[in-house]
Amino acid sequence: MKTLRDKITVLGETLVQYCWITFEFFNKHGLANHAAAGAYGFLFSAAPALLIVSFAVSRALAASPETAGALIGQLGRSLGDAFDLTGLVAGFLSASQPGAAGFVSIIGLFWTARVFALSLKRGINVIFPDPEKPLKKLLVSLGMEGAIILFTFIAALSSDAAFVMYQAAGVRVFSFSLIRLLPPAVLALLVFGAYAFAPAVGPKKSAALKGTAFCAAAFTLLIFATRHLFNPAKYNIIYGALGNLIILLADVYFFFMFFFAGAEMAFIINSFDALRLSRFIQFHTGAGGGFEKRFFLSKRGAVAKYLRSYEAGETVFRKGDESREVYYSVDGEAEVYLEENTLLALIAPGRFFGEMGHLLSEGRSATIKAHTRLETLVIPPHIFQELLKHNPDADKQVIEILSQRLKNVNEKLVASDQGTQSGHKNGAEAGP
Repeated sequence: MKTLRDKITVLGETLVQYCWITFEFFNKHGLANHAAAGAYGFLFSAAPALLIVSFAVSRALAASPETAGALIGQLGRSLGDAFDLTGLVAGFLSASQPGAAGFVSIIGLFWTARVFALSLKRGINVIFPDPEKPLKKLLVSLGMEGAIILFTFIAALSSDAAFVMYQAAGVRVFSFSLIRLLPPAVLALLVFGAYAFAPAVGPKKSAALKGTAFCAAAFTLLIFATRHLFNPAKYNIIYGALGNLIILLADVYFFFMFFFAGAEMAFIINSFDALRLSRFIQFHTGAGGGFEKRFFLSKRGAVAKYLRSYEAGETVFRKGDESREVYYSVDGEAEVYLEENTLLALIAPGRFFGEMGHLLSEGRSATIKAHTRLETLVIPPHIFQELLKHNPDADKQVIEILSQRLKNVNEKLVASDQGTQSGHKNGAEAGP
């Protein structure tokens, strides 16, 4: 029975393994470049959306000059003394005619949102590279485009400026704090949807949820740390209006960094058993070392549920069995029997066996028994198929095993043919 300390140790190792593999795959797939493209696409699509919101606000205020005056008046108490407020309102409303600019902004919003959606889709496809159907590709792109437009408007209508407008217009707002939580909540739902439904073959919903939690937690922690370690007001003094812009650019870029890291994490969690066994086999065969080896050679966690031990002389499987699992010898040797008492070969540690039943979908071609005390990994077929994708050395070893067996069969056929010919020759010489 596992103690609390054992459970905490396993959990800690698993978290380190998640993060380590995620970091490796993030760099391997070049997701920092996709994050930069996503940030650019978002900022590119935000401008026409803000113009549309501005046009909508101006038309709403045109019907109520009093509301516009109250809104402008909230910019400062002395504004009414410094300017002719009535003239200022009249000038604002008369200049707020969308016209052709509004139409262009609407077209621009849809176009930039589509470019943004496609840039995100490309990054997702790098992480989940399965082929997709054209219809689903179109529907996913349109869905992401619509979601981006929806979020842009929600963010604009939940801003500080929007809240000032609500107050000036006399609109009762139940709780501004709750309204401020609306964009992050919608964004989290959109991130989850991107992880779970955008890929052609997406991860399990639980894996997508964990990836979303990772993205949200990492980005929230970054924002909290930067706002407390760095004073934005100082950069505003140095850079003027560009200070807020620099902060905005950094926030958007790092959000998309964590967005793709969360997607990678969802993939890792969804395929973790295959990846974990792949790393265990990789380091068990002597490849690599150091810090990484310490965590991936552990037999705890995901590896433990696939380990099985056999005593000397115990049968692993028999010839003709219909099981499809593939075995990997961790410790000890195994015996291969074509017939009950005909020992064909010994299987050393660090070798696969039983793969023929899986690859050919046929019954076992030989009987395997433990020669010494034997510890193996018993790998289900679907895990083995995924393991081969992530471990080229395992793929190479299976090919070598199959080639060696084919060579052995050919040698036996040649030896049998030579024996038959020799027998015929001796018979002819002994004839009348």
